Amino acid sequence: MPEGPQVVFLRELAAPFVNQPVLKAEGNAAGIPFHEVTGQVLTGIETFGKELLFCFPGFTLRVHLMLFGKYALNGRLDRELVLGLTFPGGNLNFYACGCRLLRQPLAALYDWRRDVMHPSFDPGAAVAKLLARPNQPICEALLDQAVLAGVGNGIKNESLFLGRVHPQSLVGATPRPVLERLVRTCVQFSSDYLRWKKEGTGDQWHVYRQRQCPRDHIPLRIEKLGKSRRSCYYCEKCQQLYLH
Repeated sequence: MPEGPQVVFLRELAAPFVNQPVLKAEGNAAGIPFHEVTGQVLTGIETFGKELLFCFPGFTLRVHLMLFGKYALNGRLDRELVLGLTFPGGNLNFYACGCRLLRQPLAALYDWRRDVMHPSFDPGAAVAKLLARPNQPICEALLDQAVLAGVGNGIKNESLFLGRVHPQSLVGATPRPVLERLVRTCVQFSSDYLRWKKEGTGDQWHVYRQRQCPRDHIPLRIEKLGKSRRSCYYCEKCQQLYLH
């Protein structure tokens, strides 16, 4: 599943298409009137969490890469095309993703204060929403897009490691200052992740998809935890478990 910074990076890659008309819209996305999209001028590209929003006069195309979504910029993949947009300056094609056409104003649909990559992100509101889930494991709560839009499994694992919090800690048992620090870490790591993408230095994970704790030099625990059974990489020695 893509992280919020990856979606922001894709928005920046696609920025040259803004103010260009769609020469051809195609694919098998259900409910998308491709004939209506063709000929329209792309007026802007926004992101919300893991969603990419292509803005046109009167409507927006929402693209969510889901768990296994892929995209190709100025090229094609050997996959079934869900949404393809061709502009005078190139093309952008999406695969294994979810697409919707939105006719309502984005301001009526999205609360930008939840997006960790947006300037209006509200950390205090995020902490309050975490505290409203006292019996939820922190590894699940951090992935809730209603709390921290844009945080994916990689950022979750890294933030818990950097914050020294065990993924099975219960939100209600975790001290508020620790939760506040975790939220700040999610935002900072997301920003760093975007910078690494721009610099082309690659993902700089401490524990995600790794085998050894870089602090204690012991094997990491790798388990599928929570109701969503998402992979958790953690150190039993340096990440504290908070329980009631």
